[in-house]
Amino acid sequence: MALTFTIFGGGGKVAKHFTKLAVTAGHNVHSVIKDDGHASELNSLGATTHILPLQTATPSTISSLFRQTKPDVILFSAGAGGKPPGADEIDHKGAVKVYDAMEQAGVKRLILIGALDVRSRDKGWPEWYNEEDKKASDNVWGSIGSYMQAKLDAELNLHTRSKIDYTVIRPGNLTTEPAGGAVMGRTHLTHTSRELVAQTALAIATTPSTIGFTIDVMDGDGKIEDELEKVVKEKLDAWTG
Repeated sequence: MALTFTIFGGGGKVAKHFTKLAVTAGHNVHSVIKDDGHASELNSLGATTHILPLQTATPSTISSLFRQTKPDVILFSAGAGGKPPGADEIDHKGAVKVYDAMEQAGVKRLILIGALDVRSRDKGWPEWYNEEDKKASDNVWGSIGSYMQAKLDAELNLHTRSKIDYTVIRPGNLTTEPAGGAVMGRTHLTHTSRELVAQTALAIATTPSTIGFTIDVMDGDGKIEDELEKVVKEKLDAWTG
């Protein structure tokens, strides 16, 4: 069955991988971008582009877009990338605008691209972390703490909502390597191919049993479908609050 996706952050590397995969699989893709810089490339991949900067968008303008694109699934892959207007404005407040718009338009399914180790640090270490993970966590929060806080604030808001059927994908350090195998669930802090993130997002879109899960996704040896089945069967939700 062909699905219709609306992607936020359509000009990003993960989103471009996803667009190519989804269109090739026979799905429809609407790509929301902040300006026309990536429009021709996305059009050539088979996406329909819409210019709507999250910085200036409102829930009403976004919900109007949803009524036009009629999405089955929203993929939120937008991020400030260390540039103005900043992570809080895009990764946090931009995501919240999309949540509000989904509720206004009656769109339920959301796949959110988060980040590994997004958590309330005052709750202590996740039980599966080893000493290397703890050191890596301290380094990440010490170097890009405002980004991590924006991601956390977006997820904390998401967890207050009952009308959105979400799955959160949490990749590690993103790489440009081709996708290989995967390991998912509650993982150690390593690295993730952007192409693997896109492949996982597409698989999750057709796996409704993943609704409500936050899933760490790292490069590994397993097959995506097998890893998702493991996560659901063993209830390996990586969200710790």
